[in-house]
Amino acid sequence: MAVGTQLRLLLWKNFTYRRRQRIQLAIEILWPLFLFFILISVRQSHPPFQQHECHFPNKALPSAGTLPWLQGIICNMNNPCFRHPTAGEAPGVVGNFEGSM
Repeated sequence: MAVGTQLRLLLWKNFTYRRRQRIQLAIEILWPLFLFFILISVRQSHPPFQQHECHFPNKALPSAGTLPWLQGIICNMNNPCFRHPTAGEAPGVVGNFEGSM
């Protein structure tokens, strides 16, 4: 049997089954619409707010050594957000942990 014929018969079978199960068909159509309207209402009640670009201080990875890695975690515990690029974000700069002792 050709693929087109199989697809047509499968769609006809699905259509016949759905036509007989009217309550299930109504639920399958109305449930996604209900969820969609919930998303719309949440979006309307909580509009997005404008926030500036956020730059975080760079942190050492474990491959840099245990001490710089722990210092990066402990010193930036509150994870501050800066409006302008931090020192470690300059092009060509690998890290700024030389004077961290």
